[in-house]
Amino acid sequence: MPAPLCPRDATPLTSTADVFGPGTKAHVCGKCTGVLADWDTAQKLFESLGLSLTDLQTLVGFAAAKKQTEPLACTSCGKGHMKPLVYKGIELDLCEACGAAWFDRGELKRITGGKLGAGLEGKAQPVAGETSKTVGVFEMFWDCGYCETKALLGKSNRFCPNCGAQQDASRRYFPPPGQEIAANHEYDGADKTCPACSTPNGAKAHNCRSCGSPLDGSAEVNRVADRSSAAPKVGQAAAAKKSSKLPWIIGGVILALVAFCLVAMFWKKDVGVTVTAHSWERTIDIERMTAVSESAWCDSMPGGAYGVSRSREQRSTKQIADGQTCSTRDVDRGDGTFERKQECHTRYRSEPIYDDRCRFTIDRWKVNRTAKASGQGTQPAPHWPPVTLSRAGQSLGSEREGSRNEKCTLSLKGDDKKVYTCTVPASKWNAIEDGRKKVIPIGVISGAAECEKL
Repeated sequence: MPAPLCPRDATPLTSTADVFGPGTKAHVCGKCTGVLADWDTAQKLFESLGLSLTDLQTLVGFAAAKKQTEPLACTSCGKGHMKPLVYKGIELDLCEACGAAWFDRGELKRITGGKLGAGLEGKAQPVAGETSKTVGVFEMFWDCGYCETKALLGKSNRFCPNCGAQQDASRRYFPPPGQEIAANHEYDGADKTCPACSTPNGAKAHNCRSCGSPLDGSAEVNRVADRSSAAPKVGQAAAAKKSSKLPWIIGGVILALVAFCLVAMFWKKDVGVTVTAHSWERTIDIERMTAVSESAWCDSMPGGAYGVSRSREQRSTKQIADGQTCSTRDVDRGDGTFERKQECHTRYRSEPIYDDRCRFTIDRWKVNRTAKASGQGTQPAPHWPPVTLSRAGQSLGSEREGSRNEKCTLSLKGDDKKVYTCTVPASKWNAIEDGRKKVIPIGVISGAAECEKL
């Protein structure tokens, strides 16, 4: 089976187990380092992020209502499209047909807080039609947990100017739009958390400025999830979630149908039955060479076609670049500042591709009639019906024998006074005589006999 292609740049993807761990299926694009994961792998990832199937459906529905971007074609199954969904300001893609998920360059790292995909980001190469540039660096905000002073600067105010309390890195947040304050600090790296007192310290610090503990091997502070201009606002997200009862209803109906089918399939009872009669039927299809009307694209028209006419019809579509769709993304740098990036993707429109469609007449063998023979009992033995052909040959109006079919049926009378029928192979049909008694499973709901148990 050929490797799937990258949905962004059509580069053949490479299978790997290095992204999600051993035993998981994933494909990586060597050009843009995007990651394609099948539904089993993607489902486990989303569950680890606290996202249920209903949550995903809600996010997909919200993105569809906003019409943010054109969906990508799924290269995993080749049947569906990858519908966009926005999670914590990051636009992901999920196939509506097979459930495969596509993560663009760096997205996997961002939604998992650096736990997955960190090794891929450094290998990223530019993707055609995609640009990203930094438009500013600004201070994060934080609120003092002691005196409730609000909107303190993440980099400049390491301590609360009102009460002197140490900054809590977990209370950092992006400033509201329009309240950004430019950061005039050199970036040394993300802050490190003191393992003794949890104080955030600069990336170059060797000892905690609060308690003096060594910082060797200390973990970076947790960063705030990216904020995108394409992300739903809090009120809108809540409204979307509130109006998401329909997926629950549909899911309940599907579960009820599945439960009913399982009960009908597996709920059986043993019933004693007696074979009361044998019947059989044999048929032979008689085919006639007939002139039929068909159509095909002219470059694939079969040989032997005649009476050909042509017309121009749409055969496919092509994607034409039609400007750009841009958005901004705020990325927490982990040191009390954030970087604002402007990201643009080429927008495409679909244009039809026309080709010649041929309509023609061609001579083909078609079933014209069926000869049938049937009978009751095993004697005389089943036989094929006599066949008379009007004319042999290969010209129009000629006839020939087609497929042969045989049906052997046993009639059964159950101890429950009900009558059952079983279609069985001819060898079993001949081996079971009338009057034979047997106990076989009968479907409680379907009422069907499990004939293979005869």
